Amino acid sequence: MKTIMNLSANKISLIAALSCGIATFSMSANAAEGLSYSYVELDYITLNIDEVGDSGTVLDDLDNGGGWGVQGSFELSPNWFAFGQYSVTDADANFVNDQNQFFRSNTDINRLEVGAGFHNPVNATTDMVLRAAYTDIDSDGFNFGGSGNSSFDDLNEDGSDGFFIDAALRSQLMASVEGSLGVRYTDLEQFDNLSLIGNLMYEFSPSLGVNLGLEAGDSISHVLLGLRLNF
Repeated sequence: MKTIMNLSANKISLIAALSCGIATFSMSANAAEGLSYSYVELDYITLNIDEVGDSGTVLDDLDNGGGWGVQGSFELSPNWFAFGQYSVTDADANFVNDQNQFFRSNTDINRLEVGAGFHNPVNATTDMVLRAAYTDIDSDGFNFGGSGNSSFDDLNEDGSDGFFIDAALRSQLMASVEGSLGVRYTDLEQFDNLSLIGNLMYEFSPSLGVNLGLEAGDSISHVLLGLRLNF
């Protein structure tokens, strides 16, 4: 996993800008009206991962991926929360061997994200939300670290893991409708990804809703439809 010391200047600037955003907002006792940061959600997900070369060409294409995922969030204090997400999707893996022969095979993509976030109201119905997370994307079974060893030391040898940071505005748009829109930067060993993120959720009640989520970037994109339970 690359360290921040190895990041280019523009990546460092992006990380610094999002980090400094936390200090921009004064602490508040509550989230914006109607917004919950403690929930669990079961999702159907379609995932697309492309490894894009310097010229903009796709080097590896993991596409047509559909599957299931689970995500959750838990409020730790009036302004801080922890979150996580795990998904397994089927995909067609396209690759070329050393003899320049093209192959297509079926595989599974396993994606894990675990992190923490900060939220603060900007008005009565809208929060600014900043998040950072460890992320790992593996094929054909999830490996914790480069060799699948259960030790945290093995994370240094894992070429498929990294981190993401994002910033978004989350708002209670109507009495039964919530939405968000923001940007995310993902840094993995194989590639970097800058994406647009967002969601739109219809709430049957304060505790139950149907959520439509989106991540759209050059290398990573997904669409999810989920059933969310707030608590």
